[in-house]
Amino acid sequence: MFEYFTIPTICPYCGYPTIIKGDFLYCSNIDCEAKLINRLDYFCGKKGLDIKGLSKATLEKLINWGWITSMTDIFKLFEHKSNWIKMPGFGEKSVNNILSSINESRNCNLDKFIAALGIPLIGSVAAKCLAKEFKTWENFMSAVEEGYSFYTLPNFGTEMDSAILLFDYTEAKELTKYLLVKEYSQEVFLNTLEGKTFVITGKLKGFKNRAELKAYIERYGGKVTDSVTSKTYALINNDITSTSSKNKKAQE
Repeated sequence: MFEYFTIPTICPYCGYPTIIKGDFLYCSNIDCEAKLINRLDYFCGKKGLDIKGLSKATLEKLINWGWITSMTDIFKLFEHKSNWIKMPGFGEKSVNNILSSINESRNCNLDKFIAALGIPLIGSVAAKCLAKEFKTWENFMSAVEEGYSFYTLPNFGTEMDSAILLFDYTEAKELTKYLLVKEYSQEVFLNTLEGKTFVITGKLKGFKNRAELKAYIERYGGKVTDSVTSKTYALINNDITSTSSKNKKAQE
């Protein structure tokens, strides 16, 4: 049975009219706080710069306190340290950890930076393709400004091309004043995992998160999927006695 729904004409957060661009529904208010929160959450998240401690809830508090109004304000948070450590739910240790993570994120790879911007349809895989093709942020920006045909790149289509060309890079350019966006360099790895498919489950040791382990496996030619099948070479699991469905299926 089909369910019908009405496309919202008003943003439920700020009350401004919504607009449709291609396949996407947007709030027309450029200053909508919900848009800012989601943009910041993606930028700081695992698919972005992976800044530890800047959860969505923390970002909402920082916005409410008036300390963040844009992405660039993340790199000015040290100015508020003396007040921040006095805020409920925070202390000197937690604030120092967040500020340390922010400093670590200042030195980032080109593909991570492009992915963190939140360009529609451009995730980590597409961002890596762009970094590999253009090598530097300056080259990528020149391509955008000159109207490069991004649909000519492998696995890119006209919708991705439009998304890249129509994206507003004003804030991104400002961010590069606070970040060292490293030139892309193709590391040479032996394809020792070529043809092997892995599944990852449970907590990790030696890697920050699953995304980091996945990238490590892919560097050596391996593939990572979500489900254990007959084609799975190995399940990476720190507890082989686990009764999880993935562990059971892998043992079978």
